[in-house]
Amino acid sequence: MNKRRNLRRKPYFGSVRFFRHLILTTIALLILVPTSLAVYFKTENSRLAKERYKLYNENKELRNQADEVKNSKPVPEPEPVQVSSSVYGDILVDTSSWELMLVNDTHPLRPSFQVDLVEIQPGQSVDRRIAGDLEDMLSAAEAEGYHFQIYSAYRDLKRQQSLFNECLRRLQEEGLDYHQAFYESKARVALPGTSEHQTGLVVDIAPNAYFYLDEDREETAWLAENSYRFGFIARYPKDKENITGIRHEPEHFRYVGKTVAKFLVENDLVLEEFYALLQDSSGSEKTE
Repeated sequence: MNKRRNLRRKPYFGSVRFFRHLILTTIALLILVPTSLAVYFKTENSRLAKERYKLYNENKELRNQADEVKNSKPVPEPEPVQVSSSVYGDILVDTSSWELMLVNDTHPLRPSFQVDLVEIQPGQSVDRRIAGDLEDMLSAAEAEGYHFQIYSAYRDLKRQQSLFNECLRRLQEEGLDYHQAFYESKARVALPGTSEHQTGLVVDIAPNAYFYLDEDREETAWLAENSYRFGFIARYPKDKENITGIRHEPEHFRYVGKTVAKFLVENDLVLEEFYALLQDSSGSEKTE
């Protein structure tokens, strides 16, 4: 009898229970939805308020900077220096040019120095700005039957440190004490931070079959006679070791630009001597 009654029960949908549950669910939604929306809008308003405040401060800072620029005096660009001498002739030099960067013991690179590199030969990169002249020099040499290989170009600080430490260790193994080995290493390998190789303006170059330049070879003579035409100089000549502080390196060529390279070669000057001339010229101009 009970089974028959159960079978005759009304379905859930449309029943009293269904409407009771529907009413309770509706009431719950009417409570939860507004509450959730209120929380969301409060959070969003808080975020927008912070962004507006941040933008306000940024705009205020930009306005202050604009006022400073407006009220500040323009910084004059450095004027070219005229190097004049009865011995060396005349040359007009832009002392702020990247081409004339002096790097040595007394002029180390700043820690923030960076260079835009381009690979010129597999595994060897240089400053992108000298790549064209370097390629022209290699092509000109090849056209005359000389084939050169760049075996050392840009080096980062870590690589320079490694080379210096290796030289120092080897000299100590040969019997020198630490101080002797240090100063001898410094004459052979520039201290990290003072090496021109870190500028990307230098290549160590030699014939394909060798790793160094022999002064008796025709290739060396060709570079000595022609490299300046492409903006390069032999940076560490034999008779200037006391000025450069670096042992003679016939394979080490530094880019200084075509005008200055020609001037240095014609007057048998190294970069340190050229800077001394610049300082004298600048000083004489200021005293006049």
